[in-house]
Amino acid sequence: MKPLDCDEVKRNVHEYLHSELHEQDLDLVTAHLANCDSCEGHYDIEIVFNQVIQRSCDEAPAAELAERVLSKLREIQDHED
Repeated sequence: MKPLDCDEVKRNVHEYLHSELHEQDLDLVTAHLANCDSCEGHYDIEIVFNQVIQRSCDEAPAAELAERVLSKLREIQDHED
């Protein structure tokens, strides 16, 4: 099994965080991260980025925005009928 280089690890870090890689690839990325400060830093940034997105998604939208979205959905639905 050939070790991954930094470019491969950085391309796959998002999938790695979400356990969307095959077990063999998960092991390769884990091994690389354990030995590469640069990729570990990239991984840490990706974790923070994902946390910010998660917090943003947990917040309720402003009432005006929610109403505009619902209005647009109703408009689209009316055109389909």
